[in-house]
Amino acid sequence: MKELLASIDIGAHSARLLIAEVADDGMSYETLEDLEIPAPLGSDVFRTGKISDDSMMVMCGILRNFRKKMEEYSITKYRAIVTSAVREAENADVFLERMSFLTGVQIEILSGSDEARLISLSVRSLLPSEFRAKSKRLLLADIGTGACQVSSYDGGTMRFTETVRFGTLRMSGGESVSPSLRKEQLLPVIDSTFREISYLSGKLDCSALIVTGGSVRSILLLRDRALSSNPVHTLSLEEFERIREAAETMTVERLCEKYNLRPDVAETILPCCLIVESLRKNTDAKSIFIPMISTKHALLENYIREFRQKKDPFEPQLLGMAIQTAIRYGGDRSMVTETCIFAERLFLKLKSLHGMDHRSLLLLKVAALLYKTGLFISNSSYHKHSAYIIRNTELPGLSQREREIVALIARYHRKSMPKPQHAEFAQLSREDRTLVNRLAAILRLACGLSLSRDAENAMTVTVRQGLVTVKMAGSAGLSNWSAVDTSLFRYAFATDIVFL
Repeated sequence: MKELLASIDIGAHSARLLIAEVADDGMSYETLEDLEIPAPLGSDVFRTGKISDDSMMVMCGILRNFRKKMEEYSITKYRAIVTSAVREAENADVFLERMSFLTGVQIEILSGSDEARLISLSVRSLLPSEFRAKSKRLLLADIGTGACQVSSYDGGTMRFTETVRFGTLRMSGGESVSPSLRKEQLLPVIDSTFREISYLSGKLDCSALIVTGGSVRSILLLRDRALSSNPVHTLSLEEFERIREAAETMTVERLCEKYNLRPDVAETILPCCLIVESLRKNTDAKSIFIPMISTKHALLENYIREFRQKKDPFEPQLLGMAIQTAIRYGGDRSMVTETCIFAERLFLKLKSLHGMDHRSLLLLKVAALLYKTGLFISNSSYHKHSAYIIRNTELPGLSQREREIVALIARYHRKSMPKPQHAEFAQLSREDRTLVNRLAAILRLACGLSLSRDAENAMTVTVRQGLVTVKMAGSAGLSNWSAVDTSLFRYAFATDIVFL
C-alpha cells in the first residue's frame, strides 16, 4: 500500500519540507511538495551562541505552515530534524520545547556523524561504481551553512569522518566585505583546518572528491552551461577554476544580479569555493562530483527504510570504520577481528539465554573491534583509555547513547566489573546498565577465547537452567581455559558457565 511520509530539515539559514508518496515496491517515491523557507537561526547562534526570541517566533510560524501543509495531505508519519545551528545553541532545549508546544511538531537534533551517515547512503545510491571500486579512494564532503562533514573512503569502506565547525554561512563575512578581503580572512582558517584533519586521520589523497550541500549546488549556477537534470554533475578542474575566479572577484551584489541568486545564497559562494579548493589541494583529486541531493532527501530515504523495516545498509560501513579506527590506534586487525567473530558466535548461541536483538549484537561487534584502542595511550588501565577514545570518535550509525554503551562495553571487558559508584555507568538507564553488563560479559568470554583458540574451530554451546556449557573443537580440557574471565558472565546472567 502506498504511504505518504514527510521530512522536515531545519538548517542554519532555511527550513525545508518534503512530502512524498512512497511506492509499493519499497524505496522509490514521488515528491508531492518541496518547500524551502529562509530562517535566521544560524545568524543568531554563530554571532551570540543563542537562538533569539524573534527567530523562535519566525520558526514557529514556519513550522505551523508546515504542519498545516502536512494536515492537508493527512500525514501523521514524519521525521523532523535540526542540524548545526540548533545543535550548538545554548538554549537548544528551550527551542525544542517551544517548537513542540507551540506547533505540535516533534523535532530531534541530528548529530554531525548522523548527517555523514545519511549523506553517505544517499550518495552511495547515486555513485555505486565509484564507492565500490576497490582501487579507488574517495573523499565525501557535505558542506553545510554551519558545519562540514568530511568522510574518507578506501575501497568502498569509510576510513574516518570528522565534523568541522565551520560552514559557508558561518564564514560568509557579510555583503559589505570585499571578495579579496574575505578570501584573505578565510583561506588560512580553512587550510589550517584541513591540514589538522589530515594529521589526525592520515593522508587525504584520493582519486575523486564528492561534495554536497546547498552552497555546492549553487556554485553550479556559475558555470558557462545550463544546469541539466542529471542526478550527479561532474565538474572539471578547469570549470571549477573559472567558478572560483568569478567568486573571488565578484561582490555579493554582483553575484545576485548576474546569476539571480538570493543574497544569503550569494554570500555562501566564495566560502564554498575556498573550501572545495582547499579539499582539492589536500587530496590531489582529479575529479569533482556534485550529487544533487540534500539532507531532506537523505532524511526521507532513511525514514522510508525504517518504515519498511529494511536492514540498515550502513552497518558494513560502521564495522569497516571501526576496524580502520582500531588500525589507526595501532591495533592488530587479525586479533580484533578474531575477537569479534568469537563475540558474535557466543551472542548467537546464547540467544535463548539473553533474548537481545540484532542492534545489541551490532554494539557488541563494534566494541569487540575497538576494545584494544586504549593501548595506544598506555598499557596501564588501557580499558579506560579505550572507553575515552570511543566516546570521542565519530562513529556514524551510532547514536550518542549507543556510543556510550559501546564505550562502557569496552571499559568493562577486563578488570573491575560495572559498579553503581562508577559515574558513567550510574548515569545509564536501568535497561542500558543491564545491556552493558550482558554485552561486556560476552566480550570478556570472547577475549579469553581469542587468546588460545582459533575462531574457525567448531563451538558447541548448551544452555540449561542455571548452567551454560561451552565446548570448542580441539579442546584439551579445563586447564586450558584459565584466560577466560567468567566472573561478569556469572553475575550478569545469574548462571554458571563451564568450558569442556
